[in-house]
Amino acid sequence: MTSEQLLRFKELLSVPTKTYSEDMMVSYLESVLNGMDGVTFWKDGMKNLYATKGLLGEDEFYPMFIAHTDTVHQLVDQINVLEGKSSLPPTFGKTFPSDEIHDILYALDNNNNPTGIGGDDKSGIFICLELLRTLDKVKIGLFVSEETGCHGSSKCDLDFLSDVGYVVQYDAPGGHLITEVCSGVRLFENDGEFINRVLPVIEESMGNKMMLQSHPYTDVSQLKMKSDISCINISCGYYNMHTPKEFISIQDVDKALKSGHAIVNELGYNKFKYEYVKPTYPKYSLWEDTEFEDDNVDVFDFESENIKIKEDSDGIVIKSLITGEEIFLYNEDCFDLYEYLQNKLSDSFEY
Repeated sequence: MTSEQLLRFKELLSVPTKTYSEDMMVSYLESVLNGMDGVTFWKDGMKNLYATKGLLGEDEFYPMFIAHTDTVHQLVDQINVLEGKSSLPPTFGKTFPSDEIHDILYALDNNNNPTGIGGDDKSGIFICLELLRTLDKVKIGLFVSEETGCHGSSKCDLDFLSDVGYVVQYDAPGGHLITEVCSGVRLFENDGEFINRVLPVIEESMGNKMMLQSHPYTDVSQLKMKSDISCINISCGYYNMHTPKEFISIQDVDKALKSGHAIVNELGYNKFKYEYVKPTYPKYSLWEDTEFEDDNVDVFDFESENIKIKEDSDGIVIKSLITGEEIFLYNEDCFDLYEYLQNKLSDSFEY
């Protein structure tokens, strides 16, 4: 990351934003977009921002990059963005060597209390803006109020997608994750041309083997359900997400940015179609015997020595491989458990 990029990134990170209180961020982004040569943009009634750069040739389609403008953190008078160094905490299935030290950005308020830097999803916004600066032909979408259910992207302007060839979101923690199923929606064809072409270039850019995962929800699932476009969501370098001790790895953000260029270099201005077909899920209950039925359904499936987890449209089933007992957790309970585990991990982690 260049010194100029780092300055732009720190300025963006210093803008307070929280779900339903995003006016400062949206206004800031409008001023940034106004200052970009060759970029046209507009804002819809939800305050989603849509920007376009370059003119397409015959039979060409835009690559599109997206992020969301809200965070979960409480608004403070001042976000002081600081640089430091840190090892990385365990993050979604990956443990990092203790001697692997990253240059990081973290945030304190005026009382020197950690306030959460909002890398989820300011890191994604930064990557989208930098790609808009440097690519010749590109679209970006910046959607409001993702954190409580993708409210902005659920109202996405579908005409804006009519000449888009594929969509890339940067809204996953760490530097090793790719979302293939989101909110029960498969984002791209399993073993299809799209993923078979982008996975090698993403892994080369990120410098490690990527883990394909199921993501509870983010904006790209809304765009997938509303279009015939292949979509993907990729890590963008934030850690301890949704906690006051959230921080950003500068190296991982830089790698994610390079992956955006690599994806466009590989896929060009072509369209990669993938039709979303709503799957039929078996229904589970706490009070009835549970069976894992359709092995061909695109759902999250995880097994360790002690437990097996299977995704349902309304939640997950957790089965003990020791006792054979099963419990069902609704999605809202999963989100509460997710927040608790994130806080538990961050409590034991120091910069």
